[in-house]
Amino acid sequence: MFSILVRSVKTYDWLRTLLLALICSSVGSGLTFIMVFAELARLHAGPSSFAIAFILSTSPGLLGSIIGKALLQQGETKYCLIAAECIGALGLLIPWYGLRHDSVAFLQLAGIASSIAAGMTLPAINHYTKAKLAPEDIGAGALIDTLVFACQVLFGIGIGAFIYGKVSSDTYLLVNLINYLLAILFIASLPRLASFTHERGRAHCLPRELSAKQRASLYLLPALAMTGAPAMSLLPTLIKTDNSEQETLLLLLFARSLGQLLGPFLVKEDRYKNQSALFIIGCLAAFIICYIFVPFSPLVTISLLLVFLAHIFSNIIYSIGWYSLLTHFEKHQVAAASASSYRKQIIIGAAVSIVAGWLAERIGSHSSLIFCSGVGLLLSSTLILYVKRRQ
Repeated sequence: MFSILVRSVKTYDWLRTLLLALICSSVGSGLTFIMVFAELARLHAGPSSFAIAFILSTSPGLLGSIIGKALLQQGETKYCLIAAECIGALGLLIPWYGLRHDSVAFLQLAGIASSIAAGMTLPAINHYTKAKLAPEDIGAGALIDTLVFACQVLFGIGIGAFIYGKVSSDTYLLVNLINYLLAILFIASLPRLASFTHERGRAHCLPRELSAKQRASLYLLPALAMTGAPAMSLLPTLIKTDNSEQETLLLLLFARSLGQLLGPFLVKEDRYKNQSALFIIGCLAAFIICYIFVPFSPLVTISLLLVFLAHIFSNIIYSIGWYSLLTHFEKHQVAAASASSYRKQIIIGAAVSIVAGWLAERIGSHSSLIFCSGVGLLLSSTLILYVKRRQ
């Protein structure tokens, strides 16, 4: 799949511009991510605080996807993308206030704006790439998120982990703001899909009747959220070391993001096309097994390796899910399909994260992880097998 992405980047000028915009945006979100969780660790926030921060950094994407879908049905895609970046930039006022007042509540709210922006961006990106990529290059669209993760890891989270605490909070947030402004400039230079009066350039709603493959595409990412969200939300509380809590947390987040980056590139194109139910369930099970052993690791290095491996498996499924959406829906349906799948993913992820955080305060983070992810694996496996059987 990597060769498809390289070929497409060389072929399409607009794709290079779009990727530059998404790179700048992802660097901004990565910097915010590091700042929020590092500050929560510094303030000794409890497991439920981390779970709430995780929920608030993802669940507002539900509103964002609704807004994005509505904007795409009314007009030009690139204006939807610009609006999303503006929201992300304005949202930096929330962590700025939280840092000034050492407020756990405002730090938990810091991810709301970037989450809304992400919810608006996902259907817009899929709508734009599906409309402009040739059929043989559609795989590149499924890997765009992976490339964005790469930049979030190498520049956003990587640079954030390096400079956080070494520069003032105002300087840190200014660097963040500049990235959003650069993203807006790149998006503004993108070619339009169509004029406002040209119906072909607009997104449509999903049809009432969906094929079995289309239904399977809509439920794959929510199944991943059902299994993976408890581990994602409880990650900062799973390791106790004698090292700096902030330093360990930053290393964990970096290992997680590296795994998310590498996973999709390890899968052959045939896996994307065949989408074996047993392969998908196997990846989900491997993800949970890796996380279950994290608290028992005698060395932080082993814990980091387990987190890295876990997210290789999770993002294999993630990229398969987006590839499935891009290939099984028509150009004018992709935005609505992406928004629908994303909303299901957000709702399920938020619900299981709330339960995981609540249980962690009562029975411990590890026991909560085993229970919530185990139930999630059982339910998601049942859902995947049921939907696949109906095909």
